[in-house]
Amino acid sequence: MKIFRAAIFVIGLVSVSTLTQATMVLGPGGASCGTWAGDRQRNEARSQLNQAWVQGFVTAYDVYKPPQELTPKPMDPRSMVAWIDNYCDANPDKDIFDAAKALIEELTGRASQ
Repeated sequence: MKIFRAAIFVIGLVSVSTLTQATMVLGPGGASCGTWAGDRQRNEARSQLNQAWVQGFVTAYDVYKPPQELTPKPMDPRSMVAWIDNYCDANPDKDIFDAAKALIEELTGRASQ
């Protein structure tokens, strides 16, 4: 019985650990960079929605970041879109969420490259 309880406990820890590492991405952020590029080429309303999502994501980061985190350097919306364009061209298999995270890392000087 003790082994059964220990096994359930370990499985529970692994499950909770996995859940806390996952990021819930709602809206256009879950779409691929390929979708971003396609929407931009067709100049569809979805492109504007994607752009607004990125701007909102960066804004939310600045509002909810821990106090010790760096504030992103200011960047105008057109420059953000151009930055995401370049990222998505280089990383078509990534998501818009990944591109927005990389943009924040760039703006806060935390880029690993």
